[in-house]
Amino acid sequence: MIPRFDYEIRPVGVEGAADLFVVQAAISPVDAGQLLDWTADIEDRLEHGSVAWAISAGRRTAGYALIDPLPGLPGVYDLSGGVVPARRRQGLGDRLLRHVLAAAGKLGASQVSCRVERLDDDPADFLLRRGFYVEHGERLLELTDLAGLPAIPEQPEGRLVSYPQSAAIAEFRRIYDESFTGTAWYQPYSEEEVALLLARAEDLLLLEVDGRPVGVVWHELMPEGTGRIEPIGVVTGRQRQGYGRRLMLAALHNLRHRGASKVQIGLWSENAAALNLYESLGFLQVEDWYYLAYDLEGLKGQ
Repeated sequence: MIPRFDYEIRPVGVEGAADLFVVQAAISPVDAGQLLDWTADIEDRLEHGSVAWAISAGRRTAGYALIDPLPGLPGVYDLSGGVVPARRRQGLGDRLLRHVLAAAGKLGASQVSCRVERLDDDPADFLLRRGFYVEHGERLLELTDLAGLPAIPEQPEGRLVSYPQSAAIAEFRRIYDESFTGTAWYQPYSEEEVALLLARAEDLLLLEVDGRPVGVVWHELMPEGTGRIEPIGVVTGRQRQGYGRRLMLAALHNLRHRGASKVQIGLWSENAAALNLYESLGFLQVEDWYYLAYDLEGLKGQ
């Protein structure tokens, strides 16, 4: 057995992304056929602001950590990684975590957040014992019966429209801000982020009332045939008038016509109004998870 003090923490660049796959495969089952896709994803993240470290002794890598800046949340970084089972309970994870938190503070981070599947599993227990707390929970809902969709309700005062890309992005950002500012799940989008993520201008479907968009739904068809909806918003003052339901049904009908076999949507567990709407349309919960957070204000710039 290699003594703990032989392990060193080193930064990992784009050229080392493939090495991290071996560690990840030991942490959780990963098909070898995913190597290229997984590595390409890590490389892309490292080229766009993410930072990674590995803890190794010679050529033996025992674990890694990766932090990603979260779009729309300046100063918040998402943490992922872990230590291979054979090297756990030797203090390596603790050393790596302390290194990452200190490095994130020097980057100007105010918070580090980590997704866990359950609060009673080993990763959650490890983080909760080291100062992390439960920040919020999220759910994934899924609709598989697209053949039985209700008709899109008629609303003479509203009109479903699509705009050219630049106008669609501008209206999406305005409606998002007017719909969600002040809520716990508000995570604003920059113009650059929307332009990068938006595959088709038509994926942003808007609802006009009196010639002005008051609601929007972002819906897209993924390569594997799954439809995805997120986010959907209606501006304050126009909520609880059926516009959200109309947007949802329009998006679902569009995705069905484009060949979607199922549709997924995510939301915060605390968002009861949205949950009620989705469940009324037949969505069922298929997964839930939690985000644990560590506040770094005291470490910034150290």
